[in-house]
Amino acid sequence: MMFDDIGGALVGVGRQYANKPVAVYSVTKILEELEKVYEFSEVDAAEWFSFNIECFSTGENTPILLYEEPGLEEPN
Repeated sequence: MMFDDIGGALVGVGRQYANKPVAVYSVTKILEELEKVYEFSEVDAAEWFSFNIECFSTGENTPILLYEEPGLEEPN
C-alpha cells in the first residue's frame, strides 16, 4: 500500500519480524508535500493529515509513519 500524490514523502521500506515489508513515510515530508501539491497552508496540511492519513489503516499493509521531529506526535 502506498499513498498517491505524496511520493516525495516516501523514505523507504520497513518491516517487523514475520510481517511483510511496508512503505515508510516521513510525516514532515508528507506535510510538505500536502502544502506543495494541494497548496494547503501549514495548518490545513496538518488538519488534512490528521483526518485522512494519520488514522488510515489497511491492516498489515498500512504504511509506517515516521515522526522525525520531537513533539510531532503526542506520546501514548
